[in-house]
Amino acid sequence: MKNRKKIILVSFSIALLAAFFVYEKWQSEAEDDAEVNRYVYPVDWNDGLFVELKKAKCKIPEEILDGMNVEELVWAVIDYPFLSEAGLSNYRDPKRKSWLDCEWTARTSDAFKKLTECKDSEEKIIKVLKTATEEAKNDEEKDDVYTARWIFYDAHGKYFSFNQEQLDFLSVP
Repeated sequence: MKNRKKIILVSFSIALLAAFFVYEKWQSEAEDDAEVNRYVYPVDWNDGLFVELKKAKCKIPEEILDGMNVEELVWAVIDYPFLSEAGLSNYRDPKRKSWLDCEWTARTSDAFKKLTECKDSEEKIIKVLKTATEEAKNDEEKDDVYTARWIFYDAHGKYFSFNQEQLDFLSVP
């Protein structure tokens, strides 16, 4: 009788453990399959505003920013209407080591700044950038993704710790 109870208890424990692993795998796949809620920036520039005012209109409200996950934040960086300006800023002033040192970051890159606060986000950032690279439909989208890749490449060591394989991907040929 005691052996039978032990066998039942061990069998139950194994079944419970297996169920836990199946649930974790299902949960992980469900998160991967969830549709990304991409932030939509205003792009109606027919209002005659100056560039600084247009950039101010592109600020993501704090309550939205706080609710964004890593994937949504990376897409917000990619979709930022003034991304090319950010990517080129390190070429404008040779004294700057990267675009991250310029005033642009402090004033407009709220999605990027939020990403720097996320722990262990490197793998997720790379995953989103790989997906974005594969899904880019036209030259403009490709340029935005490549610029974002360079921005994250420049951020290595200062804000993120990418491994060599990730850095190789980020450095656009």
